[in-house]
Amino acid sequence: MNGYFITGIAAGLLGIAIGAGGAYTYENRELLAEQAAHAKDNEQHTSDLNAISKAALDAEQRAIDAHNEAEAAISAADAQITKEKDAHETDNRNYRAALAAGTERVRVAVTNCSAAGGNDATGTPAAAGVGNGAAAYADLDRAVAERVFRVAGDDDNEISKVKALQAYVCAIRPATPGCK
Repeated sequence: MNGYFITGIAAGLLGIAIGAGGAYTYENRELLAEQAAHAKDNEQHTSDLNAISKAALDAEQRAIDAHNEAEAAISAADAQITKEKDAHETDNRNYRAALAAGTERVRVAVTNCSAAGGNDATGTPAAAGVGNGAAAYADLDRAVAERVFRVAGDDDNEISKVKALQAYVCAIRPATPGCK
């Protein structure tokens, strides 16, 4: 073998080694730059995710606070309405019992009526002064008065239900028209 041939092969191998080393160094720099950019992207994504997580946590806390406030408002409204309802029921029951016992009377103003017996012996109305437009008063029958107050109690119960519903809506949605 010729000396030039061996020198040529050695030079070729040296060229390949230098080329491979240069390529390795170039690619290694590119890889390091890409890794640095990737690390910067990861840091930005981590920062973004932390901000999103914090915003979600804050929103959740506000929702919990709003829920607790609404729950407290509903509880207070329920206690108030229950107290009023119980007081109304007690008053109504006591008044109906007094009507039934005859210790209370319901008086109504009347301007035109006649006595239950009709006319007196002369044929004129038996209730003098009534029927001529002058004001007079009459007592309702006990049973009628008691029924009237039973109906009024039922109406009061329905009004209490509407008030409770309105208080609930105002506690849940304070911006609803009619809420304080």
